[in-house]
Amino acid sequence: MHSILPWLTLTLLMVIVMLSMVLQRTRRDCVRHKQAEAWQELAALAFETAEAMFVTDRRGIIQRVNPAFTRLTGYTAAEAIGQNPSLLQSGRHDAAFYAALWRDLFVEGRWAGEIWNRRKNGEIYPEWASITAVRDDTGEIIHFVASFFDLSKQKAAEEALHRLAHYDPLTQLPNRRLFFEHLNTAQAAARRGAYHGAVLFVDLDDFRRISDARGHETGDRLIQEVAVRLTRFLRSEDIVAHLGGDRFAVLLIKLADSEESAIRFARGVAEKIRLALSMPIQQQDNTYVLGASIGITLFSGQEKTADEPLKQAETALHQAQSAGRNAVRFFEAAMQTEVETRMALEGEMRRAIERNELRLYLQPQVDREGYIIGAEVLLRWQHPERGLVPPDHFIPLAEETGLIIAMGEWVLLEICRLLARLTAAGQPLRLAVNVSPRQFRQPHFAIRVRAALAATRADPAWLTLEVTEGLAIEDLKGTIAILSELKALGLHLSIDDFGTGYSSLAYLSRMPIDELKIDKSFLRGVPDDSRSAALVEAILAVARHLRLSVVAEGVETIEQAAFLKACECGYSQGYLYGRPEPVETFLQSTLPAKRLPIGSS
Repeated sequence: MHSILPWLTLTLLMVIVMLSMVLQRTRRDCVRHKQAEAWQELAALAFETAEAMFVTDRRGIIQRVNPAFTRLTGYTAAEAIGQNPSLLQSGRHDAAFYAALWRDLFVEGRWAGEIWNRRKNGEIYPEWASITAVRDDTGEIIHFVASFFDLSKQKAAEEALHRLAHYDPLTQLPNRRLFFEHLNTAQAAARRGAYHGAVLFVDLDDFRRISDARGHETGDRLIQEVAVRLTRFLRSEDIVAHLGGDRFAVLLIKLADSEESAIRFARGVAEKIRLALSMPIQQQDNTYVLGASIGITLFSGQEKTADEPLKQAETALHQAQSAGRNAVRFFEAAMQTEVETRMALEGEMRRAIERNELRLYLQPQVDREGYIIGAEVLLRWQHPERGLVPPDHFIPLAEETGLIIAMGEWVLLEICRLLARLTAAGQPLRLAVNVSPRQFRQPHFAIRVRAALAATRADPAWLTLEVTEGLAIEDLKGTIAILSELKALGLHLSIDDFGTGYSSLAYLSRMPIDELKIDKSFLRGVPDDSRSAALVEAILAVARHLRLSVVAEGVETIEQAAFLKACECGYSQGYLYGRPEPVETFLQSTLPAKRLPIGSS
C-alpha cells in the first residue's frame, strides 16, 4: 500500500500539471480569440472610414471594397469584386508608370503617390493612393490593401492659386511673371537650336483718352476685345501677355535660322497686329478706333539677362510712338532700315505691272551641236531709279507677299503673245518658263493657261512650263492632276532642278512630263569631279529609261559641253551659249546667228 502511494502522488501531480497547462492554453486561446475578434472589429471599423479602400488577392483581383470606394468611384461592391483594379485606369499613365508601381510593391512592400483614375461615369480625377502588400508567416504576399482619396478639390485650389499668380484676371492672358518664364524658356531653346525668336511690345494709342471719357468699365471691355484680336491669328506656340493697363507683349518662338528671315516674319506679324487693332470696335451703341504702336526686337538666347528682349522691345516702342504712333519699329537701326527698304520695294513692286516696268529676258537653249532650239524666259524688273533689279532681290519678296501670282499671269500672257508673234512671222521657237509654286497651286491654274492661249491664239506645242522637283512632290496627287490638265492642252512639261530632291523613278513614272532639267549645281565639278560626273550620267540614264528629254543648266565651259555631248545629253543652257537678254535683242542678234531650220527639235 505504502509502495503504491508515491506513484499515485506522482500521477496526480502530472495530471494536475497537465490540467494546469490545458487551462493555461485554453486561457491563452481565449485571450487570442478575444484579441483576434478585437482586431477584426478594429479592421472592420477602419474599413468603414471615409477613405476609399479595397483588398485584392496576390493576383490583383479585388476581394473586398468599402462603401467609400463606391461613393468615390461609382462602382458597387458587386461590380468591383472579381475585377482587376485596371477597371479604374484613366489612360493618362503609361506602362512604365505601372511597372514602377508594381516593382515597388514587390520589392519594398508598399507604394504611395498621386495617380489619375476614372470613375464609372467616365470622369477622370486625381487621387492620392497608398498600397501595401500583406505577407503570411513565410513571407509570401497573400493580399494587397489599397486606400485612396480624391484630390480634385485640392487640385482646383492649386489651379486657382496658380491662375491668380500667373494670369491676368481681366483678359485671362499670362501676366508679366508668366511671360518672363516663357521668355526664359524660349531663350534657352533658341540658344540650343541656333535660331531667332522675337518679342513685340504693344501699346494702344488712344486707350487712355477713351477710358477717361467713357469710364473704366468701357475700358475693360475694350482691353478684353484687344486680347481676343491679338490671340486670333498667332500660332499655338506663341504667347500673348497682358502687362497691365493698355500694354501687351507678344512672344514669337522659333521664327527662323537667319536673322533676315526672322525680321521679315516678325515684321509681318506686327503689321497684322497693327491692322487688327486699327479696325473699329463696336461696344453697345458706340464705335471705337484704338490703333497701336509696336516695338520689336529679336533674340537668339545670347542675351545678358532674361528681361533684356522686353526692355529692348519697349525702347523700340518709344521710337514708334515718337514717330507719330500707329507705327512699328525695330530696336536696332539696321533692322529698321532693312524693313523700311523692303516695305518701299514691296510698294514699288505692286506698281511695277501698272507702270510697265517688268521685262522678259531670254536665255538660249541649244542642242548637242550648239544650235539654238529654244529659250528659257526669265523675268526682270527695270526700275526707273534703281535700274535693273536682280531677280533674287524681288522674286522671293513677290512669293512671300503673293504678288508673284499677278506677275506670273502677266508673264504667261506676254509669252503667249510672243509665241503667236513668232509663229505669224514664220519663226516659231520653243519657250520655257518656270511656274511659281503659288501660281501653280492657284485654283483653276490650267483654265487660266488655256484662257491665255485662246486670247493670243498661241500654239501650245511651243510652250514649256517648268515646275521644280520640290513643288512636284509636295502634293504628288494634286500635282499629277494639274499636270494632266495642262498636258491635255498640248503643252510641253518639264521638271526643273532635277536631282536636288528625291529624284525617284516612282514619282517620275506617274507624272505626265516630257523633260528633266539637270540643276546647275551638278555641272560645277564636271568633268573633273568623278562624283558629279556620275550623278549627271545617272540622271541621263533615268531620263533615257523613261524616254524623257534632258536640258542641262549652268553650262559655262567647253569641257562641260564636251562631257554632256559625249553622254548624249539632248539640250544645254548656260553662259557658254549666251546670257539672258531682252527679247528684242535676243531675236535680232543672238537667234539669227545660231538658228536651226524651222520645225527642228
